[in-house]
Amino acid sequence: MGKNKVSLVTTILNEEKTLPEFIDSLLAQTRRPEEVIVVDGGSKDRTFEILKSYADRVGNLTVIQSRGANISRGRNLAIAEATSDLIVVTDVGCQLHPRWLEAISRPLQEGSAQVVAGLSQPDARSFLEKCLAAVNVPLVEEIEEETFMPSSRCIAFRKRVWEEVGGYPEWLDIGEDMNFNFKLKRMGYSIQLVREAVVYWRMRETLREIFRQFFGYARGDAMAGMYPQRHLIRFTTYLGLLVALSLSPRFPYLPLLLSPLALIYLSKPLRRSVRVFQEDRLGMIFSWLAMPFLMLYLDLAKMAGYVNGLLKRPRMRSLKRKMRSKI
Repeated sequence: MGKNKVSLVTTILNEEKTLPEFIDSLLAQTRRPEEVIVVDGGSKDRTFEILKSYADRVGNLTVIQSRGANISRGRNLAIAEATSDLIVVTDVGCQLHPRWLEAISRPLQEGSAQVVAGLSQPDARSFLEKCLAAVNVPLVEEIEEETFMPSSRCIAFRKRVWEEVGGYPEWLDIGEDMNFNFKLKRMGYSIQLVREAVVYWRMRETLREIFRQFFGYARGDAMAGMYPQRHLIRFTTYLGLLVALSLSPRFPYLPLLLSPLALIYLSKPLRRSVRVFQEDRLGMIFSWLAMPFLMLYLDLAKMAGYVNGLLKRPRMRSLKRKMRSKI
């Protein structure tokens, strides 16, 4: 196993539209991986054919078809296949900054880190996508390395680290990267943040897709027992709001007393909107009107997803035990 060789691994499913942009950004890297391993979870479009057509340009490309494999299973299959000690993980739906691979792999090659993460920045194009970015994606200066929990669209580690933590949780369909991060932390691994390693990812384009995404995130949190305090605060906040609204006929000034809390809640998205919309002043002003409704919409999706996940936890525990018994 090559000491400084880098294996780039990713999973894919029905990505014929985004695959060419991803491959182009991979080919533009200042430092290319020694091998690329892609697991196709059973694409029904032209994804597999497009992948094979890029084989000569990418070089040392391995494509594994595993119909029905979720993201965790796909990543585990790809990493197990890797011949390098240094593993870099990303998602096909992203575009990679030209210096991304060079930046994220350097600390591993120099021996100064066991786990390295970069930043995921939004590729927001429409008004809705920009509002979603302002609401949901921290600015670079907001991120603190000590508490940073990276997405696995932008992470790298030594293969033995993946082995020691037991890989990605195949019993979990969504939120698997946060579960992997928590296992790293429990095993005593620190995650070194390299701010120069940046990937750009598209936001969801429709309200329906956005609801499904955040419903799924919260469901994964509940099934894996992640971030319970965060979700408890959300439920408690909205319960308090409903109580306040029910009392407003008797206490008409009560909503006014709560308005400072609403401004605090909106402060980060409003501040981010200045950066997201940049020179589009009119768009920024309209975003201030839209974002409170979008935040309510996201919170409803998260609360519904979390309740759904809690109901599924007994079945998930049973599945988890069965999968462990097979190892």
